[in-house]
Amino acid sequence: MGVKNIIILGMHPHTWENTEIADTVRLMAKTINIHNKIFVNPSIGFRHALSQRQPLQLTWVGKEYNSIYVITPPLEIIPSSFGLGKIKNRFIMKILNRKVCSLLGPQWREQTILYLSSGGIAQSFSIMESLKPKWLIFDVLDDNIGFPGTSEKEKTILKNQFTQIMQKATLITTVSKYLVNKLSEEYNCKAQFLPNGLDIGKFVIKPTYTQPLSELLSLERPLFGFVGAITSWIDLGLLLKAADYLTKGTIVIVGSVIESAVSKDSLDKLCRHPRLSFLGPKPYFRVPHFLHQFDVLLLPRNYEPHSLASDPLKLYEYLATGKPIVSTAIPSAMRFSNVAYVCDSDKGFLNALDRAQKDWTPEKAVKAQNSVKDLTWENRAKEMLVHFRKKQLIK
Repeated sequence: MGVKNIIILGMHPHTWENTEIADTVRLMAKTINIHNKIFVNPSIGFRHALSQRQPLQLTWVGKEYNSIYVITPPLEIIPSSFGLGKIKNRFIMKILNRKVCSLLGPQWREQTILYLSSGGIAQSFSIMESLKPKWLIFDVLDDNIGFPGTSEKEKTILKNQFTQIMQKATLITTVSKYLVNKLSEEYNCKAQFLPNGLDIGKFVIKPTYTQPLSELLSLERPLFGFVGAITSWIDLGLLLKAADYLTKGTIVIVGSVIESAVSKDSLDKLCRHPRLSFLGPKPYFRVPHFLHQFDVLLLPRNYEPHSLASDPLKLYEYLATGKPIVSTAIPSAMRFSNVAYVCDSDKGFLNALDRAQKDWTPEKAVKAQNSVKDLTWENRAKEMLVHFRKKQLIK
C-alpha cells in the first residue's frame, strides 16, 4: 500500500497563518507532492493565545488553504500552570487521534507519513507518542537543544525526547553537514544531508522591486541591509563595528528583535547609532522588495554552536537577488564563498563592505543567482521523498 497522506507538525511557534516569517516546514508543506496534506498548527501557548484573543475551542478546528488542511489545537487559552499543562496536553493528543481518523480513515497509518522537525522537540515528541505512526520523517533544522536559555534540566528532557524520535524515524534529514557530523558523533545516528531551499520566483528582480520604499527614502545611501530576527546567533558586536566603520551610508535591520536573547547593552548602542536603522518586522511578501532596494546584503552570524549548525534561509534568498553579500564564515556560507564575500575575521568583514560596492559586476550577479537555481523547495521535497522510499523499502 503506497503513501497517500502526510501529517506535518508546524515549526514552533510559527502557525500556518503567520505572515511575518517563513520557515522550512511550511515551505516544504506547500511543495511536497503527496495527495492529502494535513498541517498541524503548533501550540502557541496561553499568553500568545490570550494576546491574540483566540476563542475557547474544545476540539481541533480545521480550515482548508488550497490543497492543505490546517488544524489548530484546542484549549490554547487555558493556562498550563498548577498542573493543568499535562492534563490539557493528554486531552489534546487524545482527540487529535480521533481527528486524524475522521480525516484519513481508521487504517491511515499504513498510508501516511508523519513529518516532524526539531523546531519544537517537545511538541514533536508528544505528537509522535500520540499518533504512533508507521512512517516518520524527522527533519533536523537547527541545534535546537543548544539554543541559549535552555536549562540543564530541560536539555536532559529534550535530549531524551530527541533520541526517541530519531530511534523511531524512518528517515532523518539535516540542513547542514555540521549537524550530520554532530548527530553521528553524539547520537551514533546516520542522517541525510538535505540543505534548505528557495522560492526563486519570489526573489529575482521584478519591475515593482525597483520602486522606492517609503521606509528607506530618508536613509543615507548606500544601504547595507539585513533581513531576519536579531537573536542569539547574530553578532551584535560586529554590527556595531560595521556601523562605526562606515563613513557614509546606513545599516538597515528589517525584522523583529528578540530582546531576551541578546545583550541589552549592545542592543542599546546599536539603537542609538546614527548609521543604523531598525525598521521592525515586515510581512514576508515584502522581503524581496527590501532586498532589491539594498546595495549590499549582510549576514553577520556569530560562531556559537547553534549558529554553526544552521542553514539560513536568508542566504539562499540573498543569492537569488544577485546582490553582493557580505557574510561571516559559518559553514553554510562557506559553501558559497565563490559567489559571496565570506569573511573569517572582523577586519575582513569590514573591508568587504567596501569591496562589495566597488568590485561587484553583472557577471558576478548572474553567477550568484545560478548557484541556487536548482535549490528549490520542490527539489528538496522530491529528494526527501526519494530518500524516504529507499528507507521504506529497507524497513
